[in-house]
Amino acid sequence: MRSTLLSLSLLSLLGLSAGQPRHQHQHLHRHRANRAPIAKRDKITITDSKYSTTTEVPEVVVYVDQNNNPIRTTTETVVYVPASVETYKASTPTTPTTEVSPLPTKAAPAAESESSSYQAASPTIQQASSSQGVSADSYPTSSKSASSSAASPSSSSGALHGVAYSPYKGNGECKTADEVDADFALIAKDYGVIRLYGVDCDQVATAYAAAKKYGNKLFLGIFDINSIENGVSTMAAGVQNDWDIVDTVSVGNELVNDGGATVDQSISALSQTRSLLRSAGYEGPVVIVDTFVAILAHPELCDESDYCAVNVHPFFDPNTGPDGAGSFVTSTVSNIRSKLSDSSKRIVVTETGWPWQGESNGEAVPGMDQQTTALSSIKKAYTSNASNLILFTAFNDMWKKAEAATFMAEQYWGMGGQYSPCDE
Repeated sequence: MRSTLLSLSLLSLLGLSAGQPRHQHQHLHRHRANRAPIAKRDKITITDSKYSTTTEVPEVVVYVDQNNNPIRTTTETVVYVPASVETYKASTPTTPTTEVSPLPTKAAPAAESESSSYQAASPTIQQASSSQGVSADSYPTSSKSASSSAASPSSSSGALHGVAYSPYKGNGECKTADEVDADFALIAKDYGVIRLYGVDCDQVATAYAAAKKYGNKLFLGIFDINSIENGVSTMAAGVQNDWDIVDTVSVGNELVNDGGATVDQSISALSQTRSLLRSAGYEGPVVIVDTFVAILAHPELCDESDYCAVNVHPFFDPNTGPDGAGSFVTSTVSNIRSKLSDSSKRIVVTETGWPWQGESNGEAVPGMDQQTTALSSIKKAYTSNASNLILFTAFNDMWKKAEAATFMAEQYWGMGGQYSPCDE
């Protein structure tokens, strides 16, 4: 994908430099009752003489301020219009300008920063070239956290990896306890930790019953940071105050990346959640989960968490093919580690995977064989450190909406193309 620099009052950086994860789009993870796609702005129009016809392309856009500090990342539909064709006005939050210039090709290799207005990292962050292909267990995994139990949570049932799980049927309705049990019967033996994102749909209680039955641990989440007290009380009731089954509790998911919360709001929510959980008897890790781009821009999200929790999706880098998925993840983790105040802090990849259906994104091609190759590459990188890896996702999420912005692949990330029995 051609890299360009687009000025939209808030300058927008489009595209990725060859071979480097500049700005990686992350899953627009739909959640709770609000399961329609997140509202998107109208199309961005760019005049470009390299195009002979008007061309629409989904692009990952990093908004930066006048000082080139990243403030937010999102995926937009960009319309490239030939110079001979009069451009139409796009509806944008700010008044657009028409300045378009090539991104310097000799800039330092970069992983582009993003997210909310706070002290941002440099928009071009040095990507450690020596980290390519480095095994994920090349770094210390201990974490200096507020509680001793937060230092080294581990998988149960002897399984090597965790996996993300959705409590929604394809029609958007909540799965019943029996349907959750049927799902766990298929996945429990392969994954020690099952990651949930919220407390709606009675998912904590139904997953707790299934996890107790099949021997798993749960990675729970407070998705709505505007309702933390209710979320914690629902969580405590759902696990019947049996906190030993809980591996981790997350606060939000990609909120800074998506503009749903500022860095300060996320850290405040983390503090409130941790305090309430401690009062409820939970002494394990409490973490903010965001994209690697947001965390590179704001490593304090990790510094304040009991360990660093980050979503990394190689598929959204058009320069990374399935066989490079593992090195993409490990090089990204290495780059994050270099930004942390404690370089020995544990880093857990809380989402990564590959779709088996959808449209191609440059070298990132979906497909069953491609998914197998990508997952093998990722797992190989984490052979000796598998408790720091959560794959995305257990089953196809048919309740989501296919969109061009996510290459029509949003529904098809299930391991091995697997559907939940209730969606078959």
